Amino acid sequence: MSDRTNLEGLEPISKDDRTMGLVHYIPVWWSSLIIVQAFAVAFFAVYPHGNLNLLQAGIAIGIGSLIVTAGFIANGFPGYEKGIPFVVQTRSAFGTKGSVIPNYLRIIPAIGWLGIGNWIGALALESITSTLWGFGNVWVYFVLFLLLNLLLALNGVTSIKWFDSLAAGVLAILLGYTIYTVLTTQTIPADVINYPGSWGMQFFATITATVGFVVTGALNASDLSRHLKNPGSSRNQVLGHLLGIAPPMLFMLVVGLVFGVSTGNPNPVDAIMIVAPNPLMGSLMLLFVLGAQISTNLTLNILPPTHVFQDSLGLSWKQGVVLTSALSVISFPWVLFTSDIFYTFINTYAAFLGPALGVLLADYWIIRDRDTDIAALYRTDRESNFWFVNGYSVTAIFSVLVGAAVSLPFLSVSLLIGLPVGFGIYIALRRADLDATIRSYLLDGDKTASGAD
Repeated sequence: MSDRTNLEGLEPISKDDRTMGLVHYIPVWWSSLIIVQAFAVAFFAVYPHGNLNLLQAGIAIGIGSLIVTAGFIANGFPGYEKGIPFVVQTRSAFGTKGSVIPNYLRIIPAIGWLGIGNWIGALALESITSTLWGFGNVWVYFVLFLLLNLLLALNGVTSIKWFDSLAAGVLAILLGYTIYTVLTTQTIPADVINYPGSWGMQFFATITATVGFVVTGALNASDLSRHLKNPGSSRNQVLGHLLGIAPPMLFMLVVGLVFGVSTGNPNPVDAIMIVAPNPLMGSLMLLFVLGAQISTNLTLNILPPTHVFQDSLGLSWKQGVVLTSALSVISFPWVLFTSDIFYTFINTYAAFLGPALGVLLADYWIIRDRDTDIAALYRTDRESNFWFVNGYSVTAIFSVLVGAAVSLPFLSVSLLIGLPVGFGIYIALRRADLDATIRSYLLDGDKTASGAD
């Protein structure tokens, strides 16, 4: 790696300076997606906690996993091919100033998920210490877990790579035991299989939630794919996400289904302890929760907001990490991580992120045919090719707003509606050259006003 390359910076990372091969990249995603959030999506969907039977829930999470994997592959190419982060990628579609809109839309759920991840870690710690030694304070553990994540993230992408790669191996061992425990100690009640459920709105709502809980990662996939070694073909990009996204997602969702139908407890963390054959083994299983939350927080919930704060506020990497961590506390994760709020939280932000992802995919694959002028992306004055209308792309902003407006009335399936709507409208308006028309109108107005003076 050259001395000039700052892996935590926003400049393009050349192919020669990439630090992750598949042997690191795939485990990073495994350890990032082996999380209680995925567990909870399925847990809260299946009867008795949700409105689907076992077959319906299984098919829904399978479809959702395939959709989101395709999103990671497609939207990871700008980072993989060009070496640029998400906050720079968005300038192509939204403009040099307008890029702040999708950037901040992306980090709002990331900050919320960081808070939830830290809260889950605190719940797991409290359960372990209370079970083994008879004491525990979830609020103390919440602060300690937050500080642990912050300290790990301060060391940057290199520490994230090594921690997540090591965590993936440990998590695989603990997950193997989890599977064995569930299969040998729990039975699936017949009423879960015979429950009528729904192949209608509830079924599609579960697909939406499966995609929605990790669509944030698909949106800024370039933040990690730009670190993936590129031998000159798309092989690493496709394999890295195909093997790194779908398998851990499906596994955790299936485990969530089994745990959900095997216990009557509405708290996923408590459910893990319930199925354990003894307190010690339950504590070991909860250690998996701790490791999973740390690795996920580093990759999906700290990295994206930090880059956005670097770009929009001019902060350093360490300053961005501290600000992200502080904001996660005031997201009230103890409220977000409840069965009544959990799905609403996902579907509300997905109503905006779905159209935003549709716009980015349409811009890179259809409008620009994967040929983006990288030098122009880093030029932010009026001479930039991505200045559009005073730095903002009306086309992209309008496409997101329409996509969100159309999908919000159908909140439970918002992403499935908003993404294709944003995709289609953006293509139509970009080919109609809406921004050029508006820019020309504004220039004519300025000339008329000058002439009147």
